[in-house]
Amino acid sequence: MRLSIRAKLLAALGVDLVLMLVLGSFALHQMSLMNQKADFVVNQTILSIDLVNAMNDVLLNYRTRQMEYILNAAPADKQRIEKELLDLEARMDGIFREYSASYQPDQTERLIFEQTQQDWQRYVFLTHTQFLPANRNSNTGNVHPSFGRLSPLYGSLHKNIQEIRNQSRARANAARESVEAAYATSRFVIVSETILTVFVSAVIGLTLSGNIAQRIRTLRDATVAVSRGDLSQQVSLRGGDELVLLANNFNLMVASLRQQRMLLEERNAELSASLETQRQLMEDLVQRRQAEEAAHRAQAAAEAASHAKSMFLATMSHELRTPLNAILGYVQLLHLEAQIRGRSEMLPDLERIRSAGRHLLTIISNILDFSKIEQGKMNVEIDTFNISSVAHEVIGIIEPLARNRHNTLILACPPDIGMMQSDAGKVRQILFNLLSNAVKFTDNGTVTLTIERESCSDGDWVRFSVADTGIGIAPEQMARLFQPFTQVHQTNSPHKYGGTGLGLALSRQLCRLLGGDVSVVSEVGKGSVFTVRLPAVISAAHTADVRLDFTQSMRSATPHDGDRATTAPSLHTTTTLSA
Repeated sequence: MRLSIRAKLLAALGVDLVLMLVLGSFALHQMSLMNQKADFVVNQTILSIDLVNAMNDVLLNYRTRQMEYILNAAPADKQRIEKELLDLEARMDGIFREYSASYQPDQTERLIFEQTQQDWQRYVFLTHTQFLPANRNSNTGNVHPSFGRLSPLYGSLHKNIQEIRNQSRARANAARESVEAAYATSRFVIVSETILTVFVSAVIGLTLSGNIAQRIRTLRDATVAVSRGDLSQQVSLRGGDELVLLANNFNLMVASLRQQRMLLEERNAELSASLETQRQLMEDLVQRRQAEEAAHRAQAAAEAASHAKSMFLATMSHELRTPLNAILGYVQLLHLEAQIRGRSEMLPDLERIRSAGRHLLTIISNILDFSKIEQGKMNVEIDTFNISSVAHEVIGIIEPLARNRHNTLILACPPDIGMMQSDAGKVRQILFNLLSNAVKFTDNGTVTLTIERESCSDGDWVRFSVADTGIGIAPEQMARLFQPFTQVHQTNSPHKYGGTGLGLALSRQLCRLLGGDVSVVSEVGKGSVFTVRLPAVISAAHTADVRLDFTQSMRSATPHDGDRATTAPSLHTTTTLSA
């Protein structure tokens, strides 16, 4: 549709006026919404701060009543204080209910508030189950240890309440500043847009006329350039009036001449590109040859370094384990002599020495076994054994470790599980590593060993599942779970669990050496399930092939798995504990 200059001018002016009205209405509406939001956030924040202050007052009064309970010896005063504690607990519960019903926190504040509720319930529970019974009949005025055990929980409650208060204030300040800035910006946009629209409306006629004159000059300049032999000229005008039609005819007139020149330029460009491609190919060939030579040299150096490392670890582990076994033997003799002579005061120290020696022997044995696998020197002794007997033997060794951490150890093994033809020592070592690893990362929980036999198209398999209710493993840490000398929990608690980080890596290598593998499913805070699948019957020839392939892959591949922190004993440590 072709429009005259006058029609274009009127249309542009009408659009400009409509745009100004729409933008003004929109800005006013946005300012109204921002004011409502600001009032809502301020009212919510004031309510939150009042409730947080009330929580803090109740917590301080509750702590003060606990101190008075210790200092007052009279039974009447203790009964009065106990009643006041109950009143404060009821008041705190009411504050929690009002906070949940009236206030609308964000996700961070809600998480902190839920943690505060849990800590308060725990604090009240410990007060009634430990603090009050321990101090009810005390009249010495001394601080009972139960009061000190409440201090960390009190500090956590006080910190969370302060954090809720800071979050509410920060949220209010940020919202208020955001609303004020948006309000000022909207007001500025309205004023600026009004002035700009008026100005554009006043000069749009001059602008349109100048545009027409400019397009005419463009056509004139292009015609002069073509007459001088410049065939690259092309006129491009916008619109649907007569000037656009004139420009199109001009472009068609010079198209044939320009096409001939473009063909010649393309031929020259293709020839130059072909020469450049040949030069690049020669450079790439030279660089590729140099890179291949460098890669071969680097691979040879890496293999030599890896072999030297493995030989050093194997030699040092063997040399360390020989005197350490003698030390453990002498400690055992001293322990028996102390028992015979009735020197009971020496038994705890000797037991600590023996435990430390066993732990050191565990680390050395893991390193030695790992070095043997890397060098392909790990022997596989195939025999037929009862699966249930091996499982009960391992459970018997792990059970004291589980009791020390207040864990419940469960064995789910059918009586008719049958026999297995494999290396019993390595199967025992795999189960020992996984069970001790599960016990170490579980407190006051349950560790379950489930054994099942399954039939597949490729033969019978035995599946060992070790499930725990411990701390679990984060998804981002799963990729490093089976990497040797790596502990996935070392960032948050570097010295809490200890270990070399070899237990799971060694277990996976032993599983693959026996023709199977190990997998894991875990969720943070809910525990982990490690599943080992091994063939029920494995031949010596098959084991040799598996060991050969496994050794070659160990030497050629770069480790990319991860290892959950573990100090699970190796096969040698199992023998020492049984002794």
